[in-house]
Amino acid sequence: MSAKKKSKMPKAKKGDQAEALSMITQVARNARTALSRHLLDLGLYAGQDGVMLALDAKDGQTPGAIAISLGVKAPTVTKTIGRLAAQGFVRREGSPDDGRMMLIFLTGAGRDQIKSIRKSQRKTEKAAFAGLKKKEVAELLRLLATVDANISATLRPDGAVVPDSAGTSTPEQLRTGGSAAVDTTSGDAA
Repeated sequence: MSAKKKSKMPKAKKGDQAEALSMITQVARNARTALSRHLLDLGLYAGQDGVMLALDAKDGQTPGAIAISLGVKAPTVTKTIGRLAAQGFVRREGSPDDGRMMLIFLTGAGRDQIKSIRKSQRKTEKAAFAGLKKKEVAELLRLLATVDANISATLRPDGAVVPDSAGTSTPEQLRTGGSAAVDTTSGDAA
């Protein structure tokens, strides 16, 4: 027997990358559809959960701040906030510092709904990762983080890679587990 272990990983074939990207897109769509069905049972529509979870993390945000944290346009969040307010899950208040700014807060009913949203997320996660070992999920997460960093790098007009919350700043650093120091005042890697 050879001293070298043979890799169990199949060699990539032509077209595998296109198929992988297509699969990522399909999995994301299916995961969101599954979660949306659970949320619909709660009387929530797709996207409302994100706004509510953003407020659960930090209550009293402006619609613009919520939009930035979710990576969507402000009018989308404003419309969602209107629906959530009509359902009694959020309330709007003028800012005590600037009367032109509107702050959004969860109501008691909204806080109660957070528990149900998290339960719906756990049901979706359980279904999605059934049959996978923790080690496999960790590897998948690592690979998807690399793919996401690669794609994100192409979305910046200057081609620079945006550091993520872990302080990593390049696809190579994500692959190798390295990280870069981040200047939190400018958002640039040091």
